[in-house]
Amino acid sequence: MDSPMSLCFLVSKYDESMRSGVIADWTSFGDVGKSFNGEVLTAAEYQRVEDLYISAVESLADAMQADRFTLRNLVLNEPPPPWLGAAYDGRSVERHTALRLLRRMLRHGLISCTLESGHALRVAVETDFYISVEIQPDAVHCLEEVKRLGLHLVSVNCGEEEDDAKMAVSRPADEKFWEQLAQNIRPSRDATAILERWAEGNCGYRWHLVFDGDTSAIAGSVRPHSLVTAYLDADVRWASRRNIVPATASAMEAEATPVVIFSRSTGGVAPEILVLKEGDDLPTDAEVPPGNDVGFFLWPAEDSISIQAVVQGDGSQPLR
Repeated sequence: MDSPMSLCFLVSKYDESMRSGVIADWTSFGDVGKSFNGEVLTAAEYQRVEDLYISAVESLADAMQADRFTLRNLVLNEPPPPWLGAAYDGRSVERHTALRLLRRMLRHGLISCTLESGHALRVAVETDFYISVEIQPDAVHCLEEVKRLGLHLVSVNCGEEEDDAKMAVSRPADEKFWEQLAQNIRPSRDATAILERWAEGNCGYRWHLVFDGDTSAIAGSVRPHSLVTAYLDADVRWASRRNIVPATASAMEAEATPVVIFSRSTGGVAPEILVLKEGDDLPTDAEVPPGNDVGFFLWPAEDSISIQAVVQGDGSQPLR
């Protein structure tokens, strides 16, 4: 929804005194059981307010005839629920599923995305139990139903899209892509890192390692709609199990970037991995991937030498 004429609002249960902090109020499902202004937040009261939020978005969707929504800027920090099915940036879902996902985002926050229905409506969950809504100017009258529900509206500036930072990848991960990749893997390199990503977050990707130049098993296992990035300059290093932790700690200290620890896999199966980020505790021996043949590499930088393509599927849309 790129129109500069869009109007953006924050929708919430907070009146001006609550927004300013004069009156304290609950801000998440985790506050159930706590006391605010002499009243305990019950599960029933939380449910009542959550239902108002869902009703508000449903009323906007009704008014704008928004029957389908596209998932954008998807972040997965837990596996998607079975009822959602495949979750990837660009996935299109019907309204019922979109509203169900909106409720989950309000309550748990481990999955987040922007729900976008063409140029008509964009909805996202913000911190502290706010919902952001973007509409076109000719639909501003639709907000009256939101007010009637007892919710409050605050006009805000619309955020800018980062189109330059996230260019769409349109090349398909077809036979030619995998052939080119195999040709670019140097014979002397004993491991090449390939990142398969369908969303941001720690549940939205998996790493593959090519140990012998044969990418056929990986090509057959990557998911439809995922973005495949082969890093041709990833510096894969090996260490004994006894030395893997101090070696990775030293690398992190020198480069200040996440480190991917992995165990050697066979037959193209995705290896077991452990990602260490800045500030994480060093892993115990039990947390290091199993086996004595272990290695690591620094998480590749954005300007790394790479080849990218999108795995095709029915109704495929390139990941952003």
